[in-house]
Amino acid sequence: MSQELLISIDKSLPSPLSRQISEQIQNYIIRGFLRRGESIPPTRLLAEQLQVSRTVVLEAYEQLQAEGYVEMRRGAGTFIADLAAGINTDEDIIDTDKHAAVFTRAPSVLSIGNPSASGLVEITNTVPYDFRHGVPAWDAFPMDKWQKALMHSCRKATPETLTYGPAEGSLALREEIARLVRSTRCIPAVPEQIVITAGATQTLDILSRLCLQEGEQVVVEDPAHTVLREIFSFSGGTVIPVPVDQEGLCVDRIEQSIARHRKNSAGKTKLLYVTPSHQFPMGVTLSLNRRIEVLNWARNNGALVIEDDYDSEYRYVGQKMSALAGLDSGGIVVYVGSFSKVLFPALRIGYAILPLSLVKPFLAVKWITDRMSPTLEQEALAEFIRSGQYAKHVNQMGKLYSVRRACLVSALNEEFGKRVCYFGDEAGLHLLIQLDTAADEETIAGIAIQYGTKIYPASQYFSDHKPNRATFLLGYSNLSETQIRKGIRQMARAEAEVTREKRV
Repeated sequence: MSQELLISIDKSLPSPLSRQISEQIQNYIIRGFLRRGESIPPTRLLAEQLQVSRTVVLEAYEQLQAEGYVEMRRGAGTFIADLAAGINTDEDIIDTDKHAAVFTRAPSVLSIGNPSASGLVEITNTVPYDFRHGVPAWDAFPMDKWQKALMHSCRKATPETLTYGPAEGSLALREEIARLVRSTRCIPAVPEQIVITAGATQTLDILSRLCLQEGEQVVVEDPAHTVLREIFSFSGGTVIPVPVDQEGLCVDRIEQSIARHRKNSAGKTKLLYVTPSHQFPMGVTLSLNRRIEVLNWARNNGALVIEDDYDSEYRYVGQKMSALAGLDSGGIVVYVGSFSKVLFPALRIGYAILPLSLVKPFLAVKWITDRMSPTLEQEALAEFIRSGQYAKHVNQMGKLYSVRRACLVSALNEEFGKRVCYFGDEAGLHLLIQLDTAADEETIAGIAIQYGTKIYPASQYFSDHKPNRATFLLGYSNLSETQIRKGIRQMARAEAEVTREKRV
């Protein structure tokens, strides 16, 4: 089974839908996003993704085959033809980095010691209804298929593969990731740009060590994860929170925010961190205009953009957008990905797609901190992706999470009516909600836990722009529909109890 393919169609256009599909796939082949010998999604799967007739997709594939771009093999699938792509090799790399000297301070890397443990440990109480975010559906994970991939990697293991390997990680996995992001995120990546990490947190830590001198500035979305601000601050950076609206990061407010925090730092702005696919925790998607504004601002100010593609795999309303890194022609974007939300957090495998000038200094830091990420797991993950199980799992989970997301929205509306306002319901694995209530969010959460329901106050994620209403972050991916409805009912019970006490 092939990966998902990022295709957008417009039914209002006079151009036939089959032609729109075939032209986009043809463009992907010509630009090298799809490469000779690679498969494209089955007609039934792509038709389901685009919500069109299977006949429409079949017509598009037949047209591509007639033009020599693909080969349709009965019982095997549809593959990119050997002679289809013009620029189609990993050697065709042009290093367009223009700000390499600004980004790194590699000569001083070896003088940096390992940070001490922060002591921050997430503790999850055992409660019937836990709305913790970022947790996949444990019961729906295909553990048998994962065990098969692990066994495959163990059988293939040799003394060479079981010793210390390259800091950049498994070549097989990097090749699969390159193929994955080319087809699903429109990023023209090659394995040489990819470094396997222990997750997004390690990637951000390494980048902050490389790029930040004491007092230099990092533009960060407001709200944002508290750990994110701690990582940048630990490396001496000054965090500049910039507000987020329905289109994502307010690029036109960056200079104003820098001016507000200038008394804390007179340093240069070196990094700009964004979560364009599903902003954490608001859940909004960065619009195309804002994406262009982000790139222009970074280019004009000599800053490096860190794109954390948080929750990009799951979108339930509207069509997916390509990654910000896919629009980057100047080597100023680092793309950060992770498999924690799609598979399971304990896997601890993520990756960074770096401008070529950053690869060696990035690896220098990684080598002295952890040498390499787990080898067998990397090989197993490569096999899991190669066999089609990864794509199948993402597709199945998208359907499951869509149902649970709709259930949560329905339950909130039933219990709170017009008093609830929610954000980010079109994608991801959580909702951010605000309640029109006189009750304090911490008090509501404290009472709710007595009723077997754990909800998460979210004001802590806001820096300069604190919400004036009770705000909660509610994850729904690991809860059944019954649990969701009962949990929200208990949350409403807790809120009503606190409100009554305040009136008395």
